[in-house]
Amino acid sequence: MEVAGSVAGEGEGVITWSRSLVLGDSEAPHMVVAPDGDVLVAATYREPLDLGGGPLPFNHLSKTPHLMVARFSSGGALRWAHGLVPHEGATRTRVGGLAVDARGQAWLGGLSAGFTLGEARLPEGPFVARLSPGGAVEHVKAFPGDGALNVQALAADGTGGVVLVGDFTGRRDFGDAVREPPPGERAAFTVRLSADGRTHWSRSWSAGPEGLVTARAVAVDLFGGIHVAGAYAGFVSFGGPSFVTVRQRTPFVLKLTPEGAHAWSHDLRGAEGTAHAVAVGRDNVFVGGDFTGRFYFQSRAHASGGYQGFVATWDSEGRQRWARSFDATAATLATDDAGQLTLAGTHDGGLDLGRGGRAPAGVYVARLLPDDGAPVWVRSFTHPVAALPRRLAVDNTGHPVMTGALARAHPAETPYPRAQDGFLIRLRP
Repeated sequence: MEVAGSVAGEGEGVITWSRSLVLGDSEAPHMVVAPDGDVLVAATYREPLDLGGGPLPFNHLSKTPHLMVARFSSGGALRWAHGLVPHEGATRTRVGGLAVDARGQAWLGGLSAGFTLGEARLPEGPFVARLSPGGAVEHVKAFPGDGALNVQALAADGTGGVVLVGDFTGRRDFGDAVREPPPGERAAFTVRLSADGRTHWSRSWSAGPEGLVTARAVAVDLFGGIHVAGAYAGFVSFGGPSFVTVRQRTPFVLKLTPEGAHAWSHDLRGAEGTAHAVAVGRDNVFVGGDFTGRFYFQSRAHASGGYQGFVATWDSEGRQRWARSFDATAATLATDDAGQLTLAGTHDGGLDLGRGGRAPAGVYVARLLPDDGAPVWVRSFTHPVAALPRRLAVDNTGHPVMTGALARAHPAETPYPRAQDGFLIRLRP
């Protein structure tokens, strides 16, 4: 990627290193930063892949995506990479989330095509697995049942376990209970697992006839509070006030206690869209997403005739603080130890976060002050083909790290639909 323009001081937001991930698949890679600054990446791939340590296993006869997990140093050097070949007859593979705990152990969730790594097997279907710092599978958790279950995000819970969120239809065993939304409905779920993969508790929420609820992001604060963001349609209660929308989807955020009890919940009434990201800072809960329509925040109207991005902020008790909306998407966000907010998305050339000036269309990364959302710096990056950020994190030195996808310049060269490749970049603070 190339820096297209900046209104920041020299060096802020500049790429320090980048890695190309030639995946040939339609899914963008996931990423998380470990406490020691290492960067873990998980992705699916459909073509022979070499990240610098030699070719990863690949079955040319398989039409199912393979699974890759890799670990890079803070300087971008590859430490290790594992490639997993799908079992014969399996049809689907998906990475739904990636998290890392304080000991550097990674948690990987998604949809397995019956992979085997070493002596461990990831059974077909939805799963969550704990990996050692060297990438060995230590525990695997499955969710037996029928219907579709999509893991959308994971977050370490601060005690060695993990919290996962997503949506499902049909009947699923989450370990503490078998849950089943009404026929034809898609429900959201949250599950908290212990360090050995046992279920502490699970929760699910549905939205009435022909409704839907989807949980797309999760973050855990220093006190164990669990924050979930996503979208709903229809009528839903997360344990507090009931929400009703006539929109196709309306963004929401909710907070659960470490024991899974409802603490507070809010929606962006009047907006049509989805909350894609949530992050927690010093007494701040940041939610980012896209919307059209109109919503009010702190008595101020935010309106959009077409989809544009928003960031809305509550304090730890659920009180409104500030919100911003702008002509760009808000795909992913992260906080750092100083409490600052870093945001990434795409724009069509009209991006202006209040620093003046414009930049060519592409991907942007912006660092915002947590108290009011004012920009500290904004960087925009261009590429000959369409680019899409997927995950953003900030390491222990304040450097933003981002993964995303690049559309294939010549998609006809591969037989797979919507083929794209991945990227991994690290920026200066």
